[in-house]
Amino acid sequence: MEITNIKIFKARQRRPVLAYANVILDNQFIIRGITLIEKDDKRFISMPSRRVRDSERNFRDTAHPLNQKIREELTNAIFDAYEEFLKSEE
Repeated sequence: MEITNIKIFKARQRRPVLAYANVILDNQFIIRGITLIEKDDKRFISMPSRRVRDSERNFRDTAHPLNQKIREELTNAIFDAYEEFLKSEE
């Protein structure tokens, strides 16, 4: 699997949400609505999710990496793209 494109979108609200991202894999599959978050000096991504029908406050990711290695690769690539986005905004 190759990350072929990452598009960053500015968040309208302030922290902890930094931005949003859409990621294209192998020029064939897109994941929209990944949230970039910074909390307690830690950065991480939140994958797109939906509320679980039988619960008021529980959510389930609709798309997500299946192992930690892929999650780290995806997180690093998204935050690299975010840093480039910030540079282009200056």
